[in-house]
Amino acid sequence: MPKQQMVPVTILTGFLGAGKTTLLNHFLKGIDEQNVAVIINEFSDTSIDSHLVVPTKEEIIEVNSGCICCNVRADLINRLRNLNEREESLDRIVIETTGMANPAPVIQTFLMDKETAHSFEIDHVITMVDAKHIWQHLAEEEPGQQIAFADVLLINKVDLITDDEKNKLGQRLTHMNPHAKQIYTTFAQVDSRDVVGKKSFDLKNVVKIDPTLLTEMHHHHHNELVTSFVFQEDHPLDLEKVNNWFAYLVQCKGETLFRYKGVLYIKQLEKRVVFQGVHMLFASTEGAPWAKEEKRQSEIVFIGKHLDKQELAKGFHYCRASFFAT
Repeated sequence: MPKQQMVPVTILTGFLGAGKTTLLNHFLKGIDEQNVAVIINEFSDTSIDSHLVVPTKEEIIEVNSGCICCNVRADLINRLRNLNEREESLDRIVIETTGMANPAPVIQTFLMDKETAHSFEIDHVITMVDAKHIWQHLAEEEPGQQIAFADVLLINKVDLITDDEKNKLGQRLTHMNPHAKQIYTTFAQVDSRDVVGKKSFDLKNVVKIDPTLLTEMHHHHHNELVTSFVFQEDHPLDLEKVNNWFAYLVQCKGETLFRYKGVLYIKQLEKRVVFQGVHMLFASTEGAPWAKEEKRQSEIVFIGKHLDKQELAKGFHYCRASFFAT
C-alpha cells in the first residue's frame, strides 16, 4: 500500500485525570468532516469514558480489562485488523490509552506488527500533562514514560497554577523531553489543526529514548500498589447521601485517589449525573436523560494507591436511597 494511503493514527496518552477524554471531545468536533474510528482503553473492567465522550458520528470502540500496552495488546491488533478489512475507508484512528499506559509498547505495535505497520502510520503521540497534579506523580514510572515518548505535550489546567509554577514545569518538561512541542491549555481546549495532520512523530527521537524499540517486544508491568475498583448499583441513590460521601472522599481520601469517575442514578433527578474527580478536584454535570427502556444504574470506578475496597463499597452502599423508586 502506498504510504500516502496509510491511515494516520493519533495516540492520546497522559496520566490519570489529565484531561484526555475532554481533549478527545474537542478533537472530534474539530475533525467532524472526517471518517474517524476512536479506540478507548480503560484500566478497569468497565468503560466509563464512553459515557463522557460527546455523541458524534464517529465509531467508539472499547477495549477494557487492562492496558493495551500489556495484557490486552492483542485486542488492539485485532481491532485494527478488523477496521482495516472494512470496505469503507478511514481518514484517521484516534487511540485514547488508559492513564496507566506506557506508550512505548503501543508505539511498537505500529512498527513491529507486520500487517499493522503496512496499513497504519503514527501521525503523532500526544501526552496530556496535568499541570496541577503532575508533580505528585513524577515518581511513578508511567507519567515519565508518557512525557518522554510524546512529540506533543499538552499542558492542561494551567489556570490552576501560578506563572512561576508554569515556568518551572515547562523547564522540567523540556529537560525530560526536549523534542516535544509544548502547548499550554485550560479545559483541554486546543485547535485540532495545531496538531492533527502535522506528522510530528519522529522515529529517530523515539529510538534514542529506547534503542530496543525495533528489536525487542516490550511488555509493561504496572505498579502493584495502584489498583482499580468498579462498583455498580441498580437501586437509586439519595442525592444528599451522595454529596456527603463525596465530600468525605475528597477531603479525607483525595491524596490516594488518582482518578474516580462514573455515572449516577439519583432518585431525585430525572437525568443521569456524570462525575469526574482527580485527587481533591471534583466536578459533576447533568448527563443525558435516561431512555425509556434503558436500565437505570449507577457505575463508579476508582483508581488509586492503597485503596481500601471494603471501605469504598461500604460508602457506596450508604448512598442508596431509603426507599426505591418504581
